[in-house]
Parts: sequence; structure tokens; C-alpha cells
Amino acid sequence: MKKMMHILKALGYSYMLTLIILLIYNLILTYTSISSNSITIVTSFITTISAAFGGFYACKHIKENGLVYGFIVGICYIVLLIILFYLAKENYIFDITLLYKAILVSVSGGIGGVIGVNFK
Repeated sequence: MKKMMHILKALGYSYMLTLIILLIYNLILTYTSISSNSITIVTSFITTISAAFGGFYACKHIKENGLVYGFIVGICYIVLLIILFYLAKENYIFDITLLYKAILVSVSGGIGGVIGVNFK
């Protein structure tokens, strides 16, 4: 039960981090002349970093099986994000790009978990 609480907290912190960084990026896009062509790459980077942070946070507190619990955080993070996008968009399509992003985010959660377990 305690492990589940750490995973849920990690997901919450991951989503907060995602929102904060996306808001900052949105402000940068709005008030500078940066092209909006970078949106796809930047959002992929933000979700990857956020999942890694979630895996790091959860495994720093769980203190065992960093790869497994970090991977769980990454999978939960991307699945909830996919559900949110599916509910928000009328014509949401699950394509190969989304599959690659899901794998990337899950693996980054696992990497964050490995780092979190070994963090002193």
C-alpha cells in the first residue's frame, strides 16, 4: 500500500511538472518569435523528462526494484495521458508515433527509477 502511494504521488508530481513546463513553453511561444514547428519535439521531451522524474521520485522513496517501479510509473503516466487526449479530442488516432512515444516515456520512467533507487 505504501508503494502504491509513492507511485500515485510520483504521477501527481510528474503531471504538475508537465503542466508547469508546458505553461512556460506556451509563454515562450506566445511572446517570442520562436516557430511553432518545434511543438512536437518539445512536448515529447517534456513528457519524457516528466516520466523520468516520476520514476525517480517513486523509486527514491520505495528504495527497491527501480527499473520495475519506474517502468510502472512511466506506463501509468502515458496511459493516463492517452486517455486524457482521447477524451479531449473527437478524432484521436492511436498511430505508430504514439506507440513510439509510449515506449520512450515508459523506458524513461524506468531509467528515472534506476537513478532514484541509487540516489543517496
